[in-house]
Amino acid sequence: MKAQRFPVGIETFSDIIEGGYVYIDKTRFIHEMISGSKYYFLSRPRRFGKSLMISTIQAFFEGRRALFNGLDISRHDYGWESHPVFRLNLVNASTSSTEGLKSILESHLSEWEEKYEITNNSFDYPQRFYRCIQKSVQQTGRKAVVLVDEYDKPIVSSLHNNSLNKQLRDILKPLYGTLKAADEYIQFAFLTGVSRFSRLSIFSDLNNLTDISLSEKYAAICGITEEEMLLHCQSGIKSIVESKRIKFEEVVALLKKQYDGYHFTPSCPDIYNPYSLFSAFELKEINSFWFATGTPTFLIKALRNGDFFLPDLNNEKTSAIDMAASESYMANPIPMLFQTGYLTISDYNPRRRTYTLRIPNLEVEEGLFQHLLPVYMNRQGTSETKTIDKLLDEIEDGKPEEFLSRLKAFLSDIPYELSRCKPEIYFENNLYIIFKLLGFAVDAEYRTASGRIDLLLRTDSFIYLMELKLNGTPEEAISQIDSKDYLIPFTCDDRKLFKIGISFSSATRNIDRWLIH
Repeated sequence: MKAQRFPVGIETFSDIIEGGYVYIDKTRFIHEMISGSKYYFLSRPRRFGKSLMISTIQAFFEGRRALFNGLDISRHDYGWESHPVFRLNLVNASTSSTEGLKSILESHLSEWEEKYEITNNSFDYPQRFYRCIQKSVQQTGRKAVVLVDEYDKPIVSSLHNNSLNKQLRDILKPLYGTLKAADEYIQFAFLTGVSRFSRLSIFSDLNNLTDISLSEKYAAICGITEEEMLLHCQSGIKSIVESKRIKFEEVVALLKKQYDGYHFTPSCPDIYNPYSLFSAFELKEINSFWFATGTPTFLIKALRNGDFFLPDLNNEKTSAIDMAASESYMANPIPMLFQTGYLTISDYNPRRRTYTLRIPNLEVEEGLFQHLLPVYMNRQGTSETKTIDKLLDEIEDGKPEEFLSRLKAFLSDIPYELSRCKPEIYFENNLYIIFKLLGFAVDAEYRTASGRIDLLLRTDSFIYLMELKLNGTPEEAISQIDSKDYLIPFTCDDRKLFKIGISFSSATRNIDRWLIH
């Protein structure tokens, strides 16, 4: 089989087609959109193919028919006329000040004004944009197409700075409102971004957008389904088979665990992250790629500051209304964590209109907890890695005494200002982060028939059942394990089981004593 070329980081449709790269045909969704409404909005996480979709739509409306030979949309009868296309790209907009946004807007507008021979550019941005659209239609005789790539990049990047955020919104809001004002000149408009900011704040002047972010029809518009991967990426999968000397089915299972699991609607098929999947094929290595492209520091700080119980990230309930909100991320970071790809839909209750969310896959989980550690514990660098490695060895070797001693020392250096949340949440969150980084199967608040185990940690050879007592005694914790029969689910398990009672002091914010049975 001829080796395939995978478009890692290539987001221009013509480059992919002409360069012979693998292209997952999504053009049926373009046909659906142009056969329906006129103004569309799509929210998807970064590195999920939004820019490629924008580029594909641009090529379609520019009438570049040859690029679409053999693709789904070529089956339909179109005139393939060339329309004036206005593509506003805010992906690389500098957002440290309003000047960065103004600079990129000025660059786009000046280019369009030169193309359509508009000499008087003394008006404000919305007026200039309107005149460009109007002039393009008058000159070409065909209506215009407006494509906005990452409409919210300046807004999301400045969420930590309220004053700057408001200034950037005040610039963008009337600009996007131009689309409604120029409605008679517009054939089609498509806006993409990460967040779904409420229309009252940014799209109130453009209230005729069709939001397809949670639409079942468009669930797979970006990303790669398992069916698409198996159909179009055989060579990539086999390259890993040969590199790792494991079976085809094993590689598929590893890829699924690492990169699959995104659901953007209740009935959405499993979606793979395309950037990570193609990177794995290109490098013949199943590793973490997506998190290296950006860190959601402001969201992690919001989790820490909000007394959020981290184990709930894999069973978080939220309403349909909250799913569309982003402005109040400091009070409730969950919607933004979904929109940015750190959580995904695992279930939906239509009667209550509530979603259950979880972390989508191993790549996201590992990256997320690696970034939680320095924010929650002020730990980073080589010393942190060495400590984690030693903790890992002690757990794997069945040495809970040594592990707890090292853990107590590790927790003692956390600055007090980082530990001001509720003591029990603070302690369980820190343990949960550490255990997740160790790579073990860890359950917090593990349900049994008679109660909930605070922390359950399982390795290939050992089970660690931990009960925590705030300002109590380890003896009380052991007594609770016994009285509530927490051991019953594990009586037939061949692994060695440790009952561990741990007392935690609210005064020292650290482990006080422990008892191991």
